[in-house]
Amino acid sequence: MGPAPVNPALVRADHPTQMRTIGFRSSILFAIAAACGVIAALGQPWYGPSAEPTNARMEDLFKGVGRAFTESGGTTGWAALEQADTLIAGLAGGTVLLLLLALVPALQLHVQALARWTALATLVVVAVKLIDEPGPNALSEPRQGAFIALGAAAVLVASTMTVAAAPSRARKPPKTYTPPPAPTYPQDSSFGPPQF
Repeated sequence: MGPAPVNPALVRADHPTQMRTIGFRSSILFAIAAACGVIAALGQPWYGPSAEPTNARMEDLFKGVGRAFTESGGTTGWAALEQADTLIAGLAGGTVLLLLLALVPALQLHVQALARWTALATLVVVAVKLIDEPGPNALSEPRQGAFIALGAAAVLVASTMTVAAAPSRARKPPKTYTPPPAPTYPQDSSFGPPQF
């Protein structure tokens, strides 16, 4: 009997595949890489000068989107963001520190929620600074550094949520076996339990 004409590989169509998820430690590594990406994006151009508007608003919009990803000139995040750059870097670094502390089983439950909130705060600050540009909004437009930071902050949040949702890894001592008490029998019986 040769291979089936419809399924030459002879693999059952209803064969369940094993789905693997990213583990606890791998999520921490992804979060560390994402936090480094957020901090490195601060060195890229975040804002650049906008072009003179024309009467073709849709063309202006699409040209602005194109300039956001293709033009390399502009003001870096470190120079453009007055105090928010330090806040973004501090929140990203603090999230990494909290996730590293989550590797300690005794501290895991205490730092998971805090790491979740610092990662969310990093994403919110980056998103706010993407929308609310420094200075008049008509004179500047976002550049690739802001979008890189937004994407890296989203990965940071996703990885941190995975770590924060992980069950406790604290080791519990094994339960010792306690045998049940021996049965008691009435005094007037001659031996053992009643027999019928």
